[in-house]
Amino acid sequence: MWINPEHIVSLVPKVHRDGTHHILRVEIKLVGTPAFDAWLGKFDSGADADTCWGEFLRALGSQAPTEA
Repeated sequence: MWINPEHIVSLVPKVHRDGTHHILRVEIKLVGTPAFDAWLGKFDSGADADTCWGEFLRALGSQAPTEA
């Protein structure tokens, strides 16, 4: 799914453990829509989940339009 970064109201990372792995989801709130969760992955460590979160934010930032 593609998201226009200009329409993002909030992003909230949610990490929980299933006993073995760190599960990373993000709560996404866009302008004019109710909040929804997106699954970002299952990781062996919290550090790996943090890395994925950083990559997710960088990917959104690279899609942001540049101001003229």
